[in-house]
Amino acid sequence: MLAVIIVILIIWASMWAFYKFMYPRAPKSMMPKEGDVTTPRQCNFCGNSLAEYRGVLESKPSLTENNDSNIAANQELFFCNYEHQADFHAGKVYTPHV
Repeated sequence: MLAVIIVILIIWASMWAFYKFMYPRAPKSMMPKEGDVTTPRQCNFCGNSLAEYRGVLESKPSLTENNDSNIAANQELFFCNYEHQADFHAGKVYTPHV
């Protein structure tokens, strides 16, 4: 009986060490800070969902007055990273798994 308990404890300790080594905590710089918006948004280029504080938010302000016909011009664009932002403005089309 004691041997079974010791084996279970050894397996538990080795699995705990394995998961600590394989899946470490993310750095504090990647965690949300006070005031960060954590709601998920979809990338305008690839369509992936990502928290707003992790991506690139680009606003497109219009110089004309704000009316119903100008709503599409005032929408904010959201991208996963700066490469997706550059590709979007270059007119490239997203092709997954390439």
